[in-house]
Amino acid sequence: MKGIMLAAIIAGAVAAGPSQAQQTTTKDRLIGSWKVLSLKATAGDKVTHPLGEQVAGYVTITPTRFWLLFVDATRRAPASATLTDAESIAMMKTQVAWTGRYTTSEETAEGIKVTAHVDAASSQAIFDTDRVYVIKVEGDRMMVKGTVTVPMTGQKSTVEFELAKSD
Repeated sequence: MKGIMLAAIIAGAVAAGPSQAQQTTTKDRLIGSWKVLSLKATAGDKVTHPLGEQVAGYVTITPTRFWLLFVDATRRAPASATLTDAESIAMMKTQVAWTGRYTTSEETAEGIKVTAHVDAASSQAIFDTDRVYVIKVEGDRMMVKGTVTVPMTGQKSTVEFELAKSD
């Protein structure tokens, strides 16, 4: 009888889903600093590079927070530390930065679904929104894909960016 009860308890635990340890292992694969290698956006059949074809920046993922900063690597430095209005506009249009707390779902063949709630951003257009991505980690590379509003264009687009582990 004890053996049957123990088997029923174990079966119930397995049926309940992944353990906290399994979920943590999935999330742990994301944690670290990642250097951006490429960024593209697709709206309909049109593919663009919202920050140019040479993008620079990082994504840093902690156990509770997602940080992103991307810039056009070819943008010109301002003439002085005090930006002119034209330089300010150019700088704003050639970068995106945001941060937010995030949650993950169980890993599938497509990757890990990450939902970040933006609570600070370089553009108020994306403040207080959710950014949902599917992330696939293979060794020291991370592929990120999601449909979001692109701050530089205001268009809802499917964005894809590739990152390399930077730690």
